[in-house]
Amino acid sequence: MNAYAHTREGLPPASWEPLSVHLDKVSQLCANFAGSFEARLWGDILGRCHDLGKLSDAFQDYLHEAGLRSVDAGAEEDSHTDTSGRRVDHSTFGARFAATSAGGIFGQILAFCIAGHHTGLPDETSTNDVGGRNTLRYKLDATKYPIAHVSPPAMQLPNLVLPFNLNGSADAPFQLAFFIRMLFSCLVDADRTCTEEFCDHNRAEERSGFSSASGRPTLNALKAELDRNLHEMQAQAPLTEVNRQRTNILNHCREAANLPPGFFSLNVPTGGGKTLSSLAFALDHALRNSHNLRRVVMAIPYTSIIEQTADAYRRALGPLAETSLVEHHTNLQPRHDTRSNQFGVENWDAPLIVTTNVQLLESLFAYRTTPCRKLHNLARSVIIFDEAQTIPVELLKPTLAALKELVRNYGCSIVLCTATQPALEQRSDFALGLENVRPIIPDAAPLFQALRRVEVQKLGMKTDEELAKLLVREPSTLCIVNTKKHASRLYDKLVERSEAGDCFHLSTWMCGEHRRAALVEIRKRLQEGRPCSVVSTQLVEAGVDLDFPTVFRAEAGFDSIAQAAGRCNREGKLPMGFTYLFEAEERPPVGVLRSAADTAKELASLYPDPLDPLAVEAYFKLFYWTKKSDWDKHGVIKTMDIDRQRVRLLFQFREMAARFKIISDEQLPVLVPYSKDPKMDNPVWDKLATNKVPFLPQRQLQPYLVSVRKNAVLQMLVRGFVEEHESGVWILRNRSLYSREKGLNPEATTLDASLWGI
Repeated sequence: MNAYAHTREGLPPASWEPLSVHLDKVSQLCANFAGSFEARLWGDILGRCHDLGKLSDAFQDYLHEAGLRSVDAGAEEDSHTDTSGRRVDHSTFGARFAATSAGGIFGQILAFCIAGHHTGLPDETSTNDVGGRNTLRYKLDATKYPIAHVSPPAMQLPNLVLPFNLNGSADAPFQLAFFIRMLFSCLVDADRTCTEEFCDHNRAEERSGFSSASGRPTLNALKAELDRNLHEMQAQAPLTEVNRQRTNILNHCREAANLPPGFFSLNVPTGGGKTLSSLAFALDHALRNSHNLRRVVMAIPYTSIIEQTADAYRRALGPLAETSLVEHHTNLQPRHDTRSNQFGVENWDAPLIVTTNVQLLESLFAYRTTPCRKLHNLARSVIIFDEAQTIPVELLKPTLAALKELVRNYGCSIVLCTATQPALEQRSDFALGLENVRPIIPDAAPLFQALRRVEVQKLGMKTDEELAKLLVREPSTLCIVNTKKHASRLYDKLVERSEAGDCFHLSTWMCGEHRRAALVEIRKRLQEGRPCSVVSTQLVEAGVDLDFPTVFRAEAGFDSIAQAAGRCNREGKLPMGFTYLFEAEERPPVGVLRSAADTAKELASLYPDPLDPLAVEAYFKLFYWTKKSDWDKHGVIKTMDIDRQRVRLLFQFREMAARFKIISDEQLPVLVPYSKDPKMDNPVWDKLATNKVPFLPQRQLQPYLVSVRKNAVLQMLVRGFVEEHESGVWILRNRSLYSREKGLNPEATTLDASLWGI
């Protein structure tokens, strides 16, 4: 009997895909992917071994018994069920064959990837007897985990070598675990791509039209378009000091692009134009002949500003952005959900990726196939981290280890952008930091002085009543507070004292489309010189393009204060703008915000000006550099170890992913009825809420979703305020919980607001 890999629905076996053909195709493509980090032979072996279990009579019988329906289109499953209900595992045999043939640690590396190529990377072992059945050690033990018999193939694996030197015993476990995940990424992407080519030829043809090799603009084309637009922008810009410094920053970026790949820092005050200047650096740097870099990845700390960055790139890249730029985040608007973007988010096969820190960093520690699929395309990339100092302190050690590994062994250049002083570079009191980080601006101190457009003044303790009185005196002002609850209360106080329509509220209790509409109106009022008072959470601090004559900021860390000041006199239209610091009626919430504010308060007497570079450096020293016990608070590094006596990799990939969580609280998506037209609901909510459709694509839903803590959603469920749709989305039924001014508002009912978070 011929061995097949995949069937075609309703067609006889003569039209099915032979297993040998599938293995050859996956082997070749996986080798090409792994070649980006000098591991072609590893990729070739993984491709040839991953589906050897399909040689079993049991699996072939399963295909024939499946009623000639199409099967195995790359879904996350490692076994199939035949008509008698028996499980037919096709992954374990290949893992055992590779482990035995290659032997030792190299065999285990291959086995991790093959055993998990449908269900995700397994843990090596488990202390839980029940959970142990899914571990690699259990599956490699034929006495414990029986599988369908397969005659060993006449295949001898070539000798393997690592494509890099292990960097000492301390780093070796992390390097090998990282290597496994990158190889795993190659195998998953190759297997899914080749399976799609056979099982869904039309989709495969469409994908090829959007591939970097054939269908998307080249980096050269992007550079030419960006250069043209930057030249036009400079020619039309008024001759102000701010614009002169922006040109100076851009010129420094052009010059630094000639340096060899590695770590770079770009420390530019807010309003210095670093969004486009960093892109200019990245494209110039990638295209240097000796660098051989393939794409640019921009990682942004918050989803609330990612659309703004992507829109800035679209304006700068013109029509090329349609197929060159891929946005990968959770707030994507339907009009940006093009077919090009849908394919691009699956494997990042595009020249320009705009994503979030959460998406990028959590993927680097993931075990599941979908988030890992794209990782091999990070090799030989320019990766820009905007506001790099926002990386959580408790994840610093594993995060910096991953960044070092990308530069050291995967050919990446990484740019650390900040609007303050560098926070992640190695120094005598921060041994964990990154070494050999080259500043793109050789001496940033004069630049910060030249772009200084704000004076900071301290107001002391202010009640909400007192604060509202101060805010209403200003024709236009922004007040940033630490919690959504405080923003809600203060907004209400301000509305009582203001003319109708002059006040605005911004927080993540508002869905993405609601925030976008509010920002459009706020910017319009500021440009027209009309009254505009805004109360916001800290979501406006990282890159939201707003320019107020005055800003008020509740107590916070020096880095947050600098960001808040960046929304004040941003374009330098006034001789000096003013940012006022105050202590609110309630302290910042316990955790990172409280700790940051306390650190700033501790330094206040020594550094009366929180924008002084020396003050920011002292702040980072206390808040980041000296907290050694917190750098790996959740023990991510402990999930990677090597038993050198038994020559065994003790890697717990699933536990690792569970411990590396930038957002720890479980959130559920709630679909709200917000619409720009107050007289009607948005059509997305209407279709699901009235059962007109059973399902809608996630990206059509995203602009109208609000992430809410699970406990709060369950509380609303008990009250009948929400219901769970069959598609997995929670639908807000009680309209009084969502206002056109503030979004979701638990205080509008008798809900316990304490469950809703900060």
